[in-house]
Amino acid sequence: MHWIMWVFWGSIAALIIGTYLVDFFTGRKYSLKEQEKTLNQNAAEADALRDVERYNHQNGPY
Repeated sequence: MHWIMWVFWGSIAALIIGTYLVDFFTGRKYSLKEQEKTLNQNAAEADALRDVERYNHQNGPY
């Protein structure tokens, strides 16, 4: 059972080291911050918001 601990923590360490190496070798090109949207994404978001407002019946006429 002792070897299971080494396999578990070894795989966790390999995952962390692997992600660091990928981040290092790609020049930190990939970040978790929100990326700039394309025009197609902006148009789709605007269309979705218009669609939601069209069927929004929570606000009455008063």
